Amino acid sequence: MRAGIVVAALACIAQPAAAQAPAEPSEPPAEPAAAEPTPAPAPPAPAAPAPSTSTTSTTAVEPVAPAVHRFAPWQRTRLAIELELYTQARFVRRTGDDLSELRLDRGELGARIGLDTWAAATLRLEAIRSASDGGALGVDGNSTVIRVKAAHVAAKHDIASVQVEGALGFVPDPWLATLESDYTVKPLSRTGSERLLDWPASDLAFVGRATVGPVRFSLSAGNGEGLRYPERNTGKTTTGVLEVVPIATEALRVSIAAVGRDGSLGVASIRDRRAGGGIAVTSVRVRGGAEVVQAWGIGDRGDAKALLASAWADAHVVSRAFVALRGATLGFADDGGRLNTFGGAVAVEPWQDARRGRFRVWLAIDRVTSSGSAMPLPGADPGDATLIMLIASAIAPFTVD
Repeated sequence: MRAGIVVAALACIAQPAAAQAPAEPSEPPAEPAAAEPTPAPAPPAPAAPAPSTSTTSTTAVEPVAPAVHRFAPWQRTRLAIELELYTQARFVRRTGDDLSELRLDRGELGARIGLDTWAAATLRLEAIRSASDGGALGVDGNSTVIRVKAAHVAAKHDIASVQVEGALGFVPDPWLATLESDYTVKPLSRTGSERLLDWPASDLAFVGRATVGPVRFSLSAGNGEGLRYPERNTGKTTTGVLEVVPIATEALRVSIAAVGRDGSLGVASIRDRRAGGGIAVTSVRVRGGAEVVQAWGIGDRGDAKALLASAWADAHVVSRAFVALRGATLGFADDGGRLNTFGGAVAVEPWQDARRGRFRVWLAIDRVTSSGSAMPLPGADPGDATLIMLIASAIAPFTVD
């Protein structure tokens, strides 16, 4: 019985071959001509085309290009290293003696090690002058020293459609991190909040973040003293940032953010409060953004009130060539004066690789003016200056999956 089933199955499998050649006779035929040639089998009917390749419905079924990430995804690499360098030669025409100098504006080296698919440790170092700008009381005069800019452990967990992240240590400030994620003119100037409001780039803090679709909320609670000082009072500084990305495609991305900050600085608990918002637009050839922030308390002046407005843009005009504009103004309340800084630049990009980084050379001009209490020495030095800069910038990442 089993043998019969096997024979029948083999016969079914061999049936196409039998249609092309006559069955082998039990004995040799007496006359070859007696067996009529078997006609060639009819060609099989063409198979129905798959819907995705149909020539009559291409428009209806053509896949749409996937949208880009609304927010930077959690990195799953085992090791990520990044070197970021901005160096320049500049001439400063100012009140009093002019100045020409060579300087290193930013030198940073960072590493991120993936402890697992859900946890990582980050360490980032930066090179800075050991004394304040224009000062000489630093390490061995005013030497360039290396300090820790970021050092934290982070983890993430998905709860249904919500991605939750947390980090503890020297953590990047959530507001500056939001601005810099789309800010492409860092070689020309730091963001308005960091440069004019003295907003610390990172702080000893805990940062929590929740992302749901196009919305992300970040909350930071820390010392508020930034990188220069340890905690000097019992109060903590809290910063909240709400981001919404209503449009995120390969052709256009629009990001809107709002920020609120409340805290204190120093042993005198000088108030450090901020409220504002920003927008960034990124397209294939043009990118730009703006921020507006109201400040209560700046530096060691707890009574100061000021409004910051800052904007920037860059455009890819031709192959490997860019133009950029940026400007910021900080106006103090009650006719307390104003500080303005604005300028433009052209850049060429002789080398760029999506995985290995980029190198740009900039020729830039900047203008700085001030009045009232915004002057470096109110009533004596207006701080007006014109800067002409030749800048070389390089970003070189390296990853191990």
